[in-house]
Amino acid sequence: MSIHAPVRPTPRAVDTQPTMLITEHEVRMLTAATVAPAAGAGMVSRWIAARRAAHHARVDHQCHTAHYEFLEYAAMARAMEHL
Repeated sequence: MSIHAPVRPTPRAVDTQPTMLITEHEVRMLTAATVAPAAGAGMVSRWIAARRAAHHARVDHQCHTAHYEFLEYAAMARAMEHL
C-alpha cells in the first residue's frame, strides 16, 4: 500500500500589466516605425562624430603614463621624507 502526495495545481500565469488602449493613428505610426528601414547617420550625427574624434585626438586628451608615473614617484618621495 502506498501513500500518494496530493496533486498540486500548476500555478496560472497572471498578466499584471495594465491594459492600454491605443488609437488607430498610433497603430499606423507603430507599424510604420517597425517596417521602415533604419535611417543612416544624418549630417548632424556625422558632424558630431567627427568633432568628437578630433577632440579626443588632441594632445591633451592622449594618455600620458610617464606623467602619472612621475606624480606617483613624487608622492612616494614626499611620503618617504615624512618617515
